[in-house]
Amino acid sequence: MLFGSSEALMSCDSDHHFELLTRDRNKCTLIADIIVLQCVCVWVGAATILSCVWTPEYSTRDYDKLARIMYLYDSEACGYQLKKAKMISNLQISNETYDLDVLPIKWQPAITTVSTRLSAKTRKYIELSLTFHVLWFFLAIAFRVIMKNNSDIRALKFALDIFFYSCVIIVGFDFSMAIVYVTHIKQSLTKGMILRYSGWNIDLKLDSYDNFAGWLPILASVCWLRGIVFFMINVYFCKVIRIILKKIRRKEFRKKWPVDQYNPFPEPRQLESDDNKILVYRLGEQNPQI
Repeated sequence: MLFGSSEALMSCDSDHHFELLTRDRNKCTLIADIIVLQCVCVWVGAATILSCVWTPEYSTRDYDKLARIMYLYDSEACGYQLKKAKMISNLQISNETYDLDVLPIKWQPAITTVSTRLSAKTRKYIELSLTFHVLWFFLAIAFRVIMKNNSDIRALKFALDIFFYSCVIIVGFDFSMAIVYVTHIKQSLTKGMILRYSGWNIDLKLDSYDNFAGWLPILASVCWLRGIVFFMINVYFCKVIRIILKKIRRKEFRKKWPVDQYNPFPEPRQLESDDNKILVYRLGEQNPQI
């Protein structure tokens, strides 16, 4: 495991100050540093896609070409003019049979393939992911500064809460995007299907068209999960932050509980009044007295 599981104690300085042990502060610092590194890597990868680096013109292998046209290179956003196939002219034949024993031909329009534009969708997902990671980056820096130097219990709890929910949102976003990309396998059962759906069937040629190409959406899903390893590390970060929050709240509870515990019952006191015109009725008396 990345961190130890032993219970860390906290000492109370005043009503609103707790001193975390160095072990807990180092955990939070390491979490923030790893998340900052993840954000930088995401920015570099997203910048290569948004700046149209992955052009498929000079790629030689089939899977390299297909990965670029399916996810990494958006021809419309990058200004690349795809060659369009000539429009198929609809051939109209008369239904007149001239009294011959033949069935008339039913006219139907030509069937054309509609592109799903997975690369354009990927570009939008990348832009959304960049927004999330910019916010996550600055939250990680603020979290590192607060957990490293601050001892105010309210500031610690606020920073832990905000950063915990930000990590949960990023983990949930990555998982949902991984599910979306797995569903693309139905459009990539063969290499020829990818060419047909992407619109590159005129510009690119492959060595084979019938081989299974479903590995590409699976690989894209793994990339959105940060190679699965970093995804599991992020899930573990959420657990670690949650444990530290519980420690702080448990310490607060233990500090407040003895004040209200085992308090003696107050002795009864007789209330004296200056008003001598109050009716007083004592138990056992038949008539009240003034």
